[in-house]
Amino acid sequence: MEGDSRGLGRAEPAGELERVGAVALRTTACCLAWVPALAFLLFSHSIGDGPRNNATDILAFCVIAVSLFFTPGAILWWLRYESVRRTGWRAATVTAVFVDLPGCLGALASAGRTNARRLDYVVHYLDGRGARLRGGASLWHHPPLVAFDGAQPAWVGGSGRLIVVLFAGSRWGPSRPRAVPAKFIGVLPARSQ
Repeated sequence: MEGDSRGLGRAEPAGELERVGAVALRTTACCLAWVPALAFLLFSHSIGDGPRNNATDILAFCVIAVSLFFTPGAILWWLRYESVRRTGWRAATVTAVFVDLPGCLGALASAGRTNARRLDYVVHYLDGRGARLRGGASLWHHPPLVAFDGAQPAWVGGSGRLIVVLFAGSRWGPSRPRAVPAKFIGVLPARSQ
């Protein structure tokens, strides 16, 4: 993030791309936890002479199940990383808004839950163009709360369903930007400069 004139922090965009790559690596490490767990199970069952410890077997099976849960997330973060690497970052201001689900989808969703809303991002680029992005599912990557109050400086990278919005502020302060997943859903009318 080139300068602090827009409040985007002092980090370079290349470094922030590597931060997205680090998220992909961490997610991949979580999804590959099944390898040592499976090796443990195979090794412990191949010995077979001693008494069985069912608690460690259950723990190994739980590690395998949880790690398989992380596999789609790891694949998506690697695809997002490649998408941002290909397109680069664009400086923008981003506002996070909740949108009610339309029509019968909203009625069906609200029947079982009290929260029948989706998270959208309203993006205005420096050149006056804008886009509307739908927030992606992520366990740990959420926009900062100040993004709901008004437009926040951010970087947007990627294209289509593989977009990353990099907010400057987070709960750790402006020195640690927050990357959140998103997908493109529409173009906003151009703003006058």
